[in-house]
Amino acid sequence: MANFQTRILLLDLCVVIILLTHADYSKSNQEQSIQQHINKTVFVGETVTLHCNKTKFDDDFTWKINNTVIFRQVSDINITKTNFSSNRIHIDPASHRELTIHQIQTSDAGNYTCYPAAIRWTLTIPEKQIRTESLKQMPLYIIIIIVSCSGVVMIGLIITICICNYRKLRQINSSSEKEDVKMISDCDKHTITVCVYSLHTAS
Repeated sequence: MANFQTRILLLDLCVVIILLTHADYSKSNQEQSIQQHINKTVFVGETVTLHCNKTKFDDDFTWKINNTVIFRQVSDINITKTNFSSNRIHIDPASHRELTIHQIQTSDAGNYTCYPAAIRWTLTIPEKQIRTESLKQMPLYIIIIIVSCSGVVMIGLIITICICNYRKLRQINSSSEKEDVKMISDCDKHTITVCVYSLHTAS
């Protein structure tokens, strides 16, 4: 009885191997030519979803990243194989034609291909945008410190400008007062001179 069960198990295993081999062979034939090539620019931190067109052969479905299989579903034998390189990559088992990548990183750049539709996306990440996004991802406390320092600098600048203007006004007022005193003094001298001259004439 044990030998009979072992033979049945081996037979089932051989059938599975043959079917998988056949599926891989049919996939290799389908994957020889790309039907559609899409270039897509993404930025660090974004979420992107890649859509694969529906075909009549969707019972056998494959996703690849740079020629490495990350998802394969063979409906005939009810087998699904996943090999995700990151937990940020997600394929919904109920809708395996959609591949979603959350919080895009530089390591996610490359070619993403789905079969049997044979659509390939080439994801690129511009270096300049990466630096900009990295600044956007700074911790909140650093942003608060920067804003606070900027506010302090602005207040200091305003105070400095006010002090400078106040000193200039004081200098202007002081010089004006000196001119007034000088004018009064000159007038007094002139009046004394006139008076002395008048007295001298009268005598």
